[in-house]
Amino acid sequence: MMLPLMAAAILTSCSGDNLEAEYVSSDRLASGTRIDVSGEASTGNVIPVEANCAWTVTTDVSWITITQPSAGRGNGSQSVVFDVIASTSPTSQTGTITIKTGDGIERIITVNQRPGTIVVIPSPTSLFFTYEGGNQTLEITSNSQWTATSSIEWLTINNAQSVSGEGNQQLTIHANENPNSDAIMGAITLTDVDHKAAPVTIYVQVGGRTPMMQITPPNEVSAAGGTATFGVLSNFHWQATVTGLSPEGDWAWVHFVSNNQLSMNGDPSGMPVDATMEFDPNPTLQERIVTIFVTTISPLGKNDEKTIKITQRAATLPVVYQPRITNVAMNEATLTFSTTSTDLPITKCGLLCAQDPNAIDQGTRIAGTLEGEEATVTLPGLQSGTTYYVRAYATNAAGTSYSETMSFKTRQTPGRTDNPNP
Repeated sequence: MMLPLMAAAILTSCSGDNLEAEYVSSDRLASGTRIDVSGEASTGNVIPVEANCAWTVTTDVSWITITQPSAGRGNGSQSVVFDVIASTSPTSQTGTITIKTGDGIERIITVNQRPGTIVVIPSPTSLFFTYEGGNQTLEITSNSQWTATSSIEWLTINNAQSVSGEGNQQLTIHANENPNSDAIMGAITLTDVDHKAAPVTIYVQVGGRTPMMQITPPNEVSAAGGTATFGVLSNFHWQATVTGLSPEGDWAWVHFVSNNQLSMNGDPSGMPVDATMEFDPNPTLQERIVTIFVTTISPLGKNDEKTIKITQRAATLPVVYQPRITNVAMNEATLTFSTTSTDLPITKCGLLCAQDPNAIDQGTRIAGTLEGEEATVTLPGLQSGTTYYVRAYATNAAGTSYSETMSFKTRQTPGRTDNPNP
């Protein structure tokens, strides 16, 4: 759709050109020309250009596209044409188009795009009060006129049951004290006056006077370490404290992320509050269990108490497969083998080598090079025509695993890979 939106950009006094152009007074050369466009997509917006030299045109925002031309040369009147994509912003947005000559003369045209789709956005999207009630702030982001209405008499907005507003505003939401044992619920509805946006509901909860707590179960933690998170939903302040480890021992391998301690405090909330614990790697072949005691902190009566446990899986030894020969010479051999480790990284690997199969565990230990799950080991200084026995090994923090034993025989006479002058 061609829109007759126009702003003039006049460029004069360009050295190096003999082209003539109409010269005008300096007040008509002032920058800051503005074009207003709607929030919808538009095409064919035109900026006339008067110049007597070469020039370029650029924009500083992605929602404006220069369709013709990206550059021009002075010869009287020309036009810059640009398109605008539809806005998704609830507020106006501004971009610029700059037309500039090689001598540094420039004209800046400001493009102001009105808001796109009508929106009424609350923050937060729900509210929770303790049994005492009180005041909280509700932020409204909007590009229209709206009304906010309470669903129940104990819940007010700026001391009223219904208020009207326009654009971005803050509302004070007040909830009366809850006299009941259980929680009570209310709602605030935000409505666009022109009904161009769907109504938005903010649910409001006031906690009961009886301490209540719900726990979202934690996840298991791998032997490699990591975090475990459990959620606490409570109408009172609460505390979570580590009270036991199994097996018993050093407490340094686990703590709450929030404060690097073994205890943390939480606030009442209408949604679960995450409590996250961090675990160091488990280097043992035994699972570890952390016991956590969680209790509400209420001035009104008996607290709600719960005990949860978090399990960290045991480590596993590496899996090591029998070596494979890749090259055998008179005095050396190269072998490869595969090894994997489920949780903990492999720190060492290699081969045990001996001429006596019964003494393989006391044989020479030769380190290998590990790339991914494949290890390569070269055995130097071997005797020609001799049978050797080898078994692969791999080590992680939990210990060392070994493969089955295999044998090979070095060459009796030189081959292609032998050094003729060792």
